[in-house]
Amino acid sequence: MNKFKLFSLFVMVVIVLSACGGGAPASSDGGADSGTNTLVFIPGSASNPSQAFGFKMFQKHAAEFNFEVSMLDGKADVAEQTKAINNAVAQGADVIIVNPNDALAIVPAMKAAQEAGVVVGIFMAAAQPGDSTFFVAVDDKQAGGVVVQGILDLFPDGATGVEIGGQAGHPAAIDRHDGFEAARADHPEIVVLDYQNPQQWDAAMAQAIAEDMITKYGDEIQFVFCHWDNGATGVINALTAAGMTDVLVFGVDGNAVAFEQVQSWTNYNSIGQNVETIARKSMEIANLFLANDPSAQFDNIVPFDLITKETFGNFTPPEW
Repeated sequence: MNKFKLFSLFVMVVIVLSACGGGAPASSDGGADSGTNTLVFIPGSASNPSQAFGFKMFQKHAAEFNFEVSMLDGKADVAEQTKAINNAVAQGADVIIVNPNDALAIVPAMKAAQEAGVVVGIFMAAAQPGDSTFFVAVDDKQAGGVVVQGILDLFPDGATGVEIGGQAGHPAAIDRHDGFEAARADHPEIVVLDYQNPQQWDAAMAQAIAEDMITKYGDEIQFVFCHWDNGATGVINALTAAGMTDVLVFGVDGNAVAFEQVQSWTNYNSIGQNVETIARKSMEIANLFLANDPSAQFDNIVPFDLITKETFGNFTPPEW
């Protein structure tokens, strides 16, 4: 057989093999079904108990949603959290889930991440359209409304009290305050004597604020609305030291501390957000966006649990 015929035969074999799918099998594209999507969780601070528990829940359910999960710490600092977002993008993250230290300050970094093709979710806080791809949270404004109703349940004719907010600038703290004020607008018989925010979600800071308020207002304080249950521990310490053990205290989160305080304090109610539910929902929604699923939506609200002396037995106490 001459060289031309040999070459022709070789070409025909290559064509046949190509048509029949010969050669190496097609590789995975790394999509949501392949288990290779990467998710970076960026909490405001890894030392915050709810955020540490949140990361544990992302790890617990990662395989269920085909994610490899890691964490970069926001270190309770806007500059550090911005750096963490940028680093996650540089590392090639498919999804970034953020609990913001400051809702406005990290918007440029989140927008840059989206422009780089990363799905950006906000965890346990609301967001504005465009600032992130989506958010999963309770409606913190509803928490304020629940507090107003709880005050009226114990004080039908109204009461005077104080509000100790959450971390200054945090979207959850902003919404809890705004919801409280909106609900109070219809009930002028509920009077707030003072309102202050600590610089961090720190129980010692909450206690210091409570001590100052007790010094100023004393027995005029019939209720305290503290934006988080761990902070309410500091409030209870201050009230106990002042002998004011009948004051109605509200906290938000529904963590293990809340369950203990509901049982131990005379009048304590916790408005609980289920961190595990929020983590699972975040991964579910992230996958919808990765798949360009038209059912994916920006705002995803998880309902609160109201934890009182009458209802705490209906819930499984959380680990955080």
